[in-house]
Amino acid sequence: AGAPQARALPAAAAVELVHTYSLIHDDLPCMDDDSLRRGRPTVHVAYGEANAVLAGDALLALAFEVLADAEGGCGAEAVAWCTRALAIAAGSRQLVGGQADDLAFAAGGPPTLSRVEAVHRRKSAALIAASVTCGARLGGATGDSLAELGVFGEEVGVAFQIADDLLDADRNEACSLVSVMGVERARERAEALLASALGRVAKLGERAAGLRMLAELAVRRDQ
Repeated sequence: AGAPQARALPAAAAVELVHTYSLIHDDLPCMDDDSLRRGRPTVHVAYGEANAVLAGDALLALAFEVLADAEGGCGAEAVAWCTRALAIAAGSRQLVGGQADDLAFAAGGPPTLSRVEAVHRRKSAALIAASVTCGARLGGATGDSLAELGVFGEEVGVAFQIADDLLDADRNEACSLVSVMGVERARERAEALLASALGRVAKLGERAAGLRMLAELAVRRDQ
């Protein structure tokens, strides 16, 4: 069946496919209307809106094809668990619903900590949590450890988005903890979430060294 790390690779690929699809669609004129992504023209700018929509659709479908192909090394039960978890993370209860809330944010009254974090938990945090739990499940994790890893992913995900907002603090966006709390308190909130997340995987010792490193890098980055 291969090493746990190798068994987790289909989950990593599937989550990244969903992530890329979401970025393509987020950049569309009907969403965030961005012309650049990572310093390069967005897909709809380079190839047209119709092709951008279709590319996103194809990537979303491919994500579940990749997961289905993982069965040979991981077992049908683990693959089914991951398929359901990723579908929830990508759907109306998480990513898509969070994007809808984000688009409607400006018209929904004054921003608060709870409202902003609710959007962050449904968007950034949902996919990060899915990446952690699906990889762990394909690697053999079950039960309480999966639940704890899910919360770890959610906390890192919210802290990651706060760090992202801190880098773009000059944009003064409504759905941002920087707008709600100011720079220093938002940074403190990100660090508190990171500390809580790291505490959840402390008992895993060296097995969680990679997770700890990635969490710290995501939250304490400067670009």
